[in-house]
Amino acid sequence: MLLAAVIHLEALESGVIRRATGRDVHGLWFDQWGRVAPSIADRLHAGSSLRPFTLSPLMGLPVPRSGARPVEPGTRAWFRVTTLEAALSARLEADWLPRLPAVVSLGGVRWRVTGTATTADAHPWAGRGETQQLAETHLLDRSPPVRWRVTLATPTAFHGAEGHIPFPLPNLLIGSWLRRWQVFGRVRLPAETAAWARQRLAVSAYTLETVPVREERRTTIGCVGRLTLRALRMKPGERAVFSLLSAYAFWCGSGHRTTQGMGMTRVRPLASSPRLPENGNRSIKSPSPKRDDLGG
Repeated sequence: MLLAAVIHLEALESGVIRRATGRDVHGLWFDQWGRVAPSIADRLHAGSSLRPFTLSPLMGLPVPRSGARPVEPGTRAWFRVTTLEAALSARLEADWLPRLPAVVSLGGVRWRVTGTATTADAHPWAGRGETQQLAETHLLDRSPPVRWRVTLATPTAFHGAEGHIPFPLPNLLIGSWLRRWQVFGRVRLPAETAAWARQRLAVSAYTLETVPVREERRTTIGCVGRLTLRALRMKPGERAVFSLLSAYAFWCGSGHRTTQGMGMTRVRPLASSPRLPENGNRSIKSPSPKRDDLGG
């Protein structure tokens, strides 16, 4: 089972968050496993570079001012965890969530845990799925989509030869989803899928903003926003593979450091392919002081 769980919080005190909080959520994740199931904490620590979970930063916070997010008592926020293995999903629901402390510290602020959500009806970023069912639904579709709308909800970046790449090139997006699916999915997909994306998948429109993820000793530039992917001369079977991976992205995220708050993703199919205006209605923004974001 795939599981996406949202944890709701309420601030108990005033504070100012001046850095990214993905690492704080990462610390809470492992501390909690150390309390409720140390063997799972040990296994997750010792795993490969592809871990069977993702973590968001604190979400829903006020817009940052001058590089800082003010928090007052009663401020509401949430964070999200997803699990990509059936056994880990079961333990998340049976042990990790029910035994969360009543008060947690994230971003240097104490928060009261006010509730959790594990279904899409309860929160739009929560939900359940099965990799086998995803494969059957999408790979057997005789009329798969030709366009997809990708939403990057937290800063997203990819490894490049000379450093981080803060733009979601189609082959980088698909490649990141494919690597996780090949490890945690139930059906093996063609190894050349990322090559197909490079040759036959185009970005037809985008509205993206570059965002710095600031930590104590490191700053990573990622991007947030939306883009539209369009299939070019692609066979239905190839589009079906992309459709499957795009659905899987809701749980596995995109790019690197998805276990520390980056790459939270949602993809929705689009029914038709309208003609773009001559300028393509495309834009990419650089960070400005007023919109300076800590990446959660």
